[in-house]
Amino acid sequence: MPTTTSEWFTQILIFVLVAYPIVGGLAFLVSSLYYHLFLEKRDLPRYLEHGEPFITIFIPAHNEEASIASTVDYLENTLNYPTDKFEIIVIDDASTDRTPEILTELQARYADLRVITIVKNRGKAHGFNVALAFAKGDFILSNDADTKPNPDALWQYMSYFEREGGQNVGAVTGNMLAANRTTIAALAQQNELNSIIGLIKRSQMSYGALFAFSGANTMYRKQAVLDVGGWHAEQPTEDIANAWDMQTSGWRALFAPHVRFFLDVPEQTKSLVKQRRRWSSGGLFVLLTKGPKLLRHPLRNYQMMPVIFDYGLSVVWSFLYWISMALFILSQIYFASAQNWERFFHNWYMVGIFVGIEMVVGVVQLTVASYYNDRGRTLKYVLFAPWYMLVYWMVNTWTVVVEFIPTVRKIWALREGGTWKSPERSTSLADVNASKERRP
Repeated sequence: MPTTTSEWFTQILIFVLVAYPIVGGLAFLVSSLYYHLFLEKRDLPRYLEHGEPFITIFIPAHNEEASIASTVDYLENTLNYPTDKFEIIVIDDASTDRTPEILTELQARYADLRVITIVKNRGKAHGFNVALAFAKGDFILSNDADTKPNPDALWQYMSYFEREGGQNVGAVTGNMLAANRTTIAALAQQNELNSIIGLIKRSQMSYGALFAFSGANTMYRKQAVLDVGGWHAEQPTEDIANAWDMQTSGWRALFAPHVRFFLDVPEQTKSLVKQRRRWSSGGLFVLLTKGPKLLRHPLRNYQMMPVIFDYGLSVVWSFLYWISMALFILSQIYFASAQNWERFFHNWYMVGIFVGIEMVVGVVQLTVASYYNDRGRTLKYVLFAPWYMLVYWMVNTWTVVVEFIPTVRKIWALREGGTWKSPERSTSLADVNASKERRP
């Protein structure tokens, strides 16, 4: 038993570090299993019985010359939905590359394609709010410039709004998959997108609240968007903010695991870190600005309490992880210099046990999630699980720590957090898109 304050602190720190990811992983497994067994079949898309509502597809674009033509061509020619029942609006947010020229060429090819040009770079949320005034549809599909939904996605999305209780549904978000799998980083992300994110969203659906929509592809009810004041331009990630706002305003948010869409994922670790810093900033921004208000009325906002608790605990755990990492390195340097090899190797032994347990739980998660998504056909990507679990965990926890102070400063200074930065698209998909454009 610990006898001093420092020993108690060390024991508590070790318990939190070891217990949180293991207990959290097991909780995700149990709750996702409940959804898969008892709720998922009920949520299968159904053919529409009352006609096809008109849909407006928003495509936000800032320096998207590598992917915008391929995406517009796909949406115009591939979707299994009446062509007179949807429109496409591209929001060109102050692009400085060839995006405007490409859009002009696309408009000559597709008479129904509309383009809204934003002169000053203000970000995705601001562009969406401008486009909202021009949208003809009662439903808005947010579709990123590098994203392609499965051909049946529109009617599959709409089936969630048509079914019993659908009048209370504010948004339905789809199941994301990686389109490019050319590097170890991209292959490892298949574990996260196809498995972990799908598993976690299934888990969240079991208690009725989503942490975030998938910004790359989500179907919104226009009335629900207007009800929460549109998309929030001050937020670094509008998809997280809108998910919280809609659910606390009484609208239901649903995850559609069988509506698939494919997106361009970062192929290099540098690009991955940049993306995760933005995601971490967005999560922290929402937690710090909206969390306290929700916690004042926990019973009224009971469905959001698990979301707040889980993400808040993950933020604390991220800090404890790096504190413990620093303490571990310092202690190992001390034991090595003192030639206390017994303690030196004992510490490595304990770390090995911790990492081993984490790996076992992680592999079980990946395996189960792959079974949920496609009956295990993507189990081959578990080969990249060690890279994913060891590198991604460190990247994700590091970005939370690094972005915490800058996010607090943004909140304090009331600065907008949503301006665009030029995306780093994969060269592999850019080559494929270019070859398609050269075909006669």
